[in-house]
Amino acid sequence: MLMNYSTLFKDNAKVAQVGIIGANGGFGYSFLAQVPRMQDSLSLRVICDLDMDVSRKLLESLKYDSSRFHPCRNQRDIEQALKTDDPIIILEDGTLLPFCKIDVLVEATGSPEVSSVMAQACLKQGIHVCMVSKEADCVSGPYLYNLARQHNCVYAIAAGDQPANLIQLLSWVKMLGLEIIACGKSSEYDFVYDLETGVFEFQGQTAVLPDLADHWHLDGMQTLKQRSRILSDFPQFAVPDYCEMNVVSNATGLKPSCDRFHYPVCRVEELADIYIPVEDGGVLTKTGVVDVFNNLRRPDEASFAGGVFVIVRCHDEKVWSLLRAKGHVVSRNGKYACMYLPYHFMGVEAPLSVVNAFRLGLSTYDACTHQAIMLATAERDFKQGERMDLRGHHRLLDDVHVQLLSAQDAPVDAAPYYLIAGRTLTKDVRKGQTITIDMLDLDGSELERMYREGRSVCVTVAF
Repeated sequence: MLMNYSTLFKDNAKVAQVGIIGANGGFGYSFLAQVPRMQDSLSLRVICDLDMDVSRKLLESLKYDSSRFHPCRNQRDIEQALKTDDPIIILEDGTLLPFCKIDVLVEATGSPEVSSVMAQACLKQGIHVCMVSKEADCVSGPYLYNLARQHNCVYAIAAGDQPANLIQLLSWVKMLGLEIIACGKSSEYDFVYDLETGVFEFQGQTAVLPDLADHWHLDGMQTLKQRSRILSDFPQFAVPDYCEMNVVSNATGLKPSCDRFHYPVCRVEELADIYIPVEDGGVLTKTGVVDVFNNLRRPDEASFAGGVFVIVRCHDEKVWSLLRAKGHVVSRNGKYACMYLPYHFMGVEAPLSVVNAFRLGLSTYDACTHQAIMLATAERDFKQGERMDLRGHHRLLDDVHVQLLSAQDAPVDAAPYYLIAGRTLTKDVRKGQTITIDMLDLDGSELERMYREGRSVCVTVAF
């Protein structure tokens, strides 16, 4: 959390040669925009995406020197490019990445199978991997983490997204010796409410909801029920949230608070009164858990969208009274406090993971095992032969219900949500059934093999 990066890296001037695959999304763009500003630490060696011309135009828009560009279609092209001064190799074929003499791969395709296979190929060559594709990590992360250890390199979650930021915050809290009650993130977009006009706004949608003003101040858990009821026409959960908390659980050993998360509509200053045990007036039936909330704020308040938080127990009343007086979030009963980071900066932050891996050999993880499994349950009858494709920016499967269960509570044969992606059903699936591995055509799936091998590794992870 708090460190002097200049001091940390002052005796290590090595510049990391970086490759990125899946460069044309928001994360990839922001990372590529940042690299030229960190020339003492990073140099772009490879960009790989589905269309070389699109990649070239992207680099030109970011003012990369076009004289360095070398479109390569095979290993021979790469060998010739590497003979030139400071080349930028442009690829369409990700299988060529291990031949490009990179030190670190930033994987940002968002495709679980492709991400995992590319990461595996690089790790086997001793190339560090910073994983952006959380859809892959929650299925293959434990396998890839252990593979990296076998090949004396680093597998890490890229900084700049909520999982890495939350794991970092948790490690800071743990180092301070504080007792972790719960942790989590806000969902991706704020719920914005104008108390004067009664106008509610969410992602460009608006509604006049005067009744919400009556429940602005938290008055027990009944307030949360009323807020949720009033906002029932607006989405109050998102599949990527489950994926991100799956990643955090695997890295920390903290378990899902419940299979569908609580998703309270609440304000940041209320978190320490909500994510606490039921006996103290909160929502938790157990502690040491991950969860997600929907951030409610006024138009003039700063966003918390994409922020992360940790709830800790206050062991010294005087200390936390002093901190409450400074404006820190402490529960009304004085027993709990909330520590938080209200941001994530995507590819702007990601270079820190690259430098940590390359110069210091540091990962996001202390360990990584399957502590939680993200399941998919049919919301309608599916027929044999239907293909389970992901759609949209948030990589969703249509007509399925998502849950996050601790690994010991999940059915042994359950298929992780993102293992299902792109697969064809080999059996009919009835409404209400959880999709299992034997219902999918997984012939030749490297992702399935990685998942099985990752689940076979039993390591205790505990925050």
